[in-house]
Amino acid sequence: MRRSGFTLIELLVVVAIIAILALIALPNMMAARTRAKVSRAKSDLRTVVTGIEAYHVDHNGYPTYHYSNVPSAALNFHMGGKVPAFGVPDPDWNGAIPITTPVAYLSVMPEDTFADHRRGEPDEVRQLLYVNWPYAIQQVPSNPVFPMAYKAYGAYRLHSRGPDLVGPNTGTPYDPTNGTVSDGDITYGPNTGLDRYVPLVP
Repeated sequence: MRRSGFTLIELLVVVAIIAILALIALPNMMAARTRAKVSRAKSDLRTVVTGIEAYHVDHNGYPTYHYSNVPSAALNFHMGGKVPAFGVPDPDWNGAIPITTPVAYLSVMPEDTFADHRRGEPDEVRQLLYVNWPYAIQQVPSNPVFPMAYKAYGAYRLHSRGPDLVGPNTGTPYDPTNGTVSDGDITYGPNTGLDRYVPLVP
């Protein structure tokens, strides 16, 4: 009695078809994952803006910021602390975020969804990036970019590093029409809102 079954050629053809289908589906799955993270980043930005504006109502001013104490993120700027000079870290920063401590305008400061690659590092390098332009001008009056940024964005700018995982990138907006994973940050400013980016050029 003859037994029926798949030949080696047939099995190889099936495996090849499955591999091709997987290669077609994988980029779409990765793009969907990136789009979901972009949506979450925008939602987190809106949440933090609510806390910042509530802080402003009570203090008649926006929170200060500091440059990171982590050498690999030296030009990253984060909420709280002080700025001794441009790019100079604040060695006295104790981790207190003005909108969560001592008054909880937000229960917790969300991490940047595009800072997963910095897990295991201090909290400050995984947070959303934030700069207060009037405070920046006061602390570093010689920097010509700060007044332009103040005029363009309003009193502050809050941003996520975006899918390229690099930030702050002050010259490029994130735009998914350039490819789901492309250069640029996802930013918010009181003058620009969430979906409009103003390049800092004279």
